[in-house]
Amino acid sequence: MSMRFTSRRQFLRRLGGAVAAGAGVALFPAGFASATSKTGPTLTSGNAGGPPTYPGDPGFVARSPGELDAAKASWETPEYGYYTGHNPANPGTAIDSPWQLVAVNASTAYALGYFGQGVALGMMDSGYRTTHEGFQTGLIVPVRAEGVYGTSGFGYRNTATPGNPFTAGEPFTVAGDQARTSDYGHGTGMLGVTSGIRDGKDQHGIAFGSTMYVAKTGGSDTQSHGPFHDYVYWYTANKALVDAGARVINSSWGSFVQTLDRARFDGLGKDLGVNGNLANAYQLPGKDSASPTAMATIVPNEFLKDLEYQYFLFLKSYSEGGIQYNPNHPGRSFMDAIWEAIKDSGTVNVRSSGNNDWSNPYFRPAYPLFNPAAEKQWVAVGGVQPPTATNPEYTKQFGFNEAGLAKWWTVSTPSNSVRTTSSAGDTNYSNSSGTSPATPVATAVMGVLLSRYPNMDAIQVRELMFTTANNKMSDGVRFLGTGQTSPSGASIAWTAPDGLPDDRWGWGIPDLAKGMYGPGQLLSPMTYNMDKAPLDVWSNDISQIAIKERERQDLQWLARYKEQGVAYAGEFSPNVLNPDGTLDEQAFMLQGILADPYVQAITDGHPELYDKITHEDAVKWRKQWMDARAAYIQDKIDNNLYTASLTKQGSGTLVMTGADTYEGGTTVEGGKLAITGSHASSIDVSGGTLGGTGFVAGSINVDNGVLEPGLSSEEAASAASLTLTDVAPGNVLRVGGDVTVGRAGRLAITISGDHDYTSVRAAGDLVLSGKLDLDVRARLTPGTVLTIMSGDSIKGNFHSLPERRVLNAGRHLFRVSYRHGDMTLTVERALP
Repeated sequence: MSMRFTSRRQFLRRLGGAVAAGAGVALFPAGFASATSKTGPTLTSGNAGGPPTYPGDPGFVARSPGELDAAKASWETPEYGYYTGHNPANPGTAIDSPWQLVAVNASTAYALGYFGQGVALGMMDSGYRTTHEGFQTGLIVPVRAEGVYGTSGFGYRNTATPGNPFTAGEPFTVAGDQARTSDYGHGTGMLGVTSGIRDGKDQHGIAFGSTMYVAKTGGSDTQSHGPFHDYVYWYTANKALVDAGARVINSSWGSFVQTLDRARFDGLGKDLGVNGNLANAYQLPGKDSASPTAMATIVPNEFLKDLEYQYFLFLKSYSEGGIQYNPNHPGRSFMDAIWEAIKDSGTVNVRSSGNNDWSNPYFRPAYPLFNPAAEKQWVAVGGVQPPTATNPEYTKQFGFNEAGLAKWWTVSTPSNSVRTTSSAGDTNYSNSSGTSPATPVATAVMGVLLSRYPNMDAIQVRELMFTTANNKMSDGVRFLGTGQTSPSGASIAWTAPDGLPDDRWGWGIPDLAKGMYGPGQLLSPMTYNMDKAPLDVWSNDISQIAIKERERQDLQWLARYKEQGVAYAGEFSPNVLNPDGTLDEQAFMLQGILADPYVQAITDGHPELYDKITHEDAVKWRKQWMDARAAYIQDKIDNNLYTASLTKQGSGTLVMTGADTYEGGTTVEGGKLAITGSHASSIDVSGGTLGGTGFVAGSINVDNGVLEPGLSSEEAASAASLTLTDVAPGNVLRVGGDVTVGRAGRLAITISGDHDYTSVRAAGDLVLSGKLDLDVRARLTPGTVLTIMSGDSIKGNFHSLPERRVLNAGRHLFRVSYRHGDMTLTVERALP
């Protein structure tokens, strides 16, 4: 049957806001950028808020809780895929269908009406095959940007002789649909994971309703994305995506320059024969590798000193005397260019962790370790393998880089045999493996979440993705990886306490099912401005476990840095020269350096020393990043940023139904907040309305706004329609502490009958000086006593309503009383 568009769908369209606007022309230092929609056949859409669809598409949006299971199943077609990645209609066990959508529980989001619609994403990759059937939609838009290279160099360094040259002063064009045909294979596969159309064929993208803007890296994934790129090019490309409106940019490329075989070549690049350097080699086996020499040509990345060396090499290459030095951007690398292109827009950069067996991601995904200001806009992505007959659970991809020092901004997503579009032909599909296909899974999840939360920015959705990620196995009890081991026999099980990121898995596997129901934690003070969608419902239990542990760890780091200085970071990489200028015996040589004419020129014919860092520079640059981290932590202390708190702004209504245990306080500055679950913190009302039928454990202070206890049947029905969870109406708001209604505050009570009226029940004191508003909706019986507030004691009274004053409201006369901790209204008589 065709897609059904219901009144609920229309309601969701109103909530979803406007569809992302097409980009125009934007000026910036490198030249101009624009985005133009690709012409060609486009799938039809039922309306502006619905997904692209095709004739016979069975997927529909649920209209009631009873329809939710059927609606989820309607999206789980062969094109959607299977838990194991194998279509049971085909013989054998080979992975021949997607499993990435199942892994992130995408069908729940689809069943509730969220597909990424109205959201603009970006992709920086090798370009894509524009004629592929999976891309025949107006939702995939190549950006075009032009500029001039500021430096000269080579992109490829995976062999002794570098390749893919670029030259200072030459013009360049960034256009996702103009990649060289030999290079666009990687980008074609990545684009299918996020944006392949849902057409009933082989696979479809997770965020198939989003608009995807595409730029190109200028080469394939085998480019060496170490410190060998031009600042201007990368700023231009990423700024073009930002100017087009991309709220998340996918960066799956990730190859790092390799080393010469460390068991064979010494630190000066001399060939000592097979295993001739083994005794002195900086030989790290990798975290889980069974072979001690398997990583002999992979740039080391096991310890902090290894990551730090990569940071040093970037600084050296882009500083004066370095091969990528640009006097207009001194010391600024292409990674700094990416950060500077996105930092003011709030755009989030999602990056692959790397496909080697190290405990940490490479410098690019770990960039916030050295530039902590970037952390809130960064996501690193590790890998997960599909289930097998012998292991029917998702397994950590132990052969790829893990969360490690970047665990606070890492997730793990499907990385092996991810079914996606192939550049081999216009109707071809294939399996892709690596943290490359894992990265667009995370990007697409954010796209779907942004369509669910139009009032949130990408930074807030990033935190929501983290705190609703899945760290459990299929039984819902055991941590991910329980009982699973790597080839070396080491356990790969999740070891972090519940609610915290893990050293291997980071936050775990993004879960769109849980992500539909609000944050799982607050990782910082959150301001939620509901100026776009008029209603939101958060049903998850919102805690503060992670932010308090982060505070503990950061304060400990700061204290030790103050005590020990730069020595706290430990020893340097062997590629840092000794204090006397001699070479460490474990030093190694990077590929593509010795034969680089630019390196030859700036080293006076001694290229073997270019990738080495002087001890003086290492000390200076270490202090630089450690000082930056210390200042960042101190700023968080000074601005109370380790506090999990919520400020509600905007005209919309937020209904919180969970058991919320964050203790940093909640402030209502606009619109309405309704508490129907339990709330551990106190609530201040300063311009908005507080209502609900739940329990506020702290105090309520109405400084300038309205306290309106209860939740009407209409409000409950609207809330339930959003996420199809039960939200019950009611009259009583319970409070564990004091309730204060200040002089500029109001208490609003609805009276629908002698025994049907809203009220506040507090365990603490009532402090009253504001106004009382009554909405009387029924004829009342004289003599009826309505206890609209109760507490341990009462101080003061409502404005112009002292003890025994008669109040005329709703065609009734009420006598007011404040005795024995109860604020009561006694019905004197009804008026004609």
